[in-house]
Amino acid sequence: MTRNHRARVQAARHRGGFSVLEILRALAILGGSLAALSQIVATGASAAREARDLSIARILCQTKLAEVMLDAAAGISPQSVPPSPLESFDSDSLTVFSYQIEVEPAPLDGLLAVRVSVDALDSDGGPPVARHSLTRWLVDPLLGLEEAEMEEEAAAAAAEEG
Repeated sequence: MTRNHRARVQAARHRGGFSVLEILRALAILGGSLAALSQIVATGASAAREARDLSIARILCQTKLAEVMLDAAAGISPQSVPPSPLESFDSDSLTVFSYQIEVEPAPLDGLLAVRVSVDALDSDGGPPVARHSLTRWLVDPLLGLEEAEMEEEAAAAAAEEG
């Protein structure tokens, strides 16, 4: 072998691997990338939990309002309810929910404003994770407006017959 050939073989042996500095740089870049990705995953999981809790709160709120409206249709006047625990229909959810019903006179005479609010409570005791409220106006069953309307219709029907 020639001297020139030996020098090339030895140079090739020394250049064949990575230096310690190159490996440390690659590991630092990999570590930084993994840290950023783990933060993105954690943020995404948190947003998914909040979206699930808000969705459940909306359904529970609509359900409670429907119950109040059915009672009102049966002639039962709605009553205010202080914050009370509410069981979720989702057995996988570990979030605790509470609901509240506020009944106030509406701006128009003879109407009530019924507001149902559902909160997804934070397990750490902080502010609610999610909140949904619905407000509905309805005729006050205690006023007897429906009976008066039926009496008026009966009187009008009697006047047409007689």
